[in-house]
Amino acid sequence: MRKIIATALVGAGAVLTLTACGDDNDDSTDTTMQTSMEMPATTETETGESSPTSVTSTEQLGTVDQAKLDAFVVAFRTGYSDLAEDRDDDSIENIVITSCNDLANGVSEEQVTDKIRVLAANKGTEPSQDQAEQIYDIVTPACP
Repeated sequence: MRKIIATALVGAGAVLTLTACGDDNDDSTDTTMQTSMEMPATTETETGESSPTSVTSTEQLGTVDQAKLDAFVVAFRTGYSDLAEDRDDDSIENIVITSCNDLANGVSEEQVTDKIRVLAANKGTEPSQDQAEQIYDIVTPACP
């Protein structure tokens, strides 16, 4: 029953977020709805080889719709209030950014889920394995 209620709240939050981002055929709306991001940055070594660096912000990832990030934040705050308490949106968005970067680099679902447990932890409260898997399921739709 708890899972059904959480799912309903997440869905309602996502609908409200997406409804608030309607298309008014205004060019400025498009720029605020999407965060323009580049693919992961690379560093060039003395031999001329490139190696990927870690993603630390949405500017480095690719094109991720800001509405999807906002929907994730709403879903996370709604479904995991103990993990979201006293966290800013950037901290919660970092769960998506880091997870999408890992997935883009071929990291396994299991390893990403383990990392989500660490990233989602808050004030000594760590999500259960089941919660981490549920968070993974709401992270992946936000990835480009």
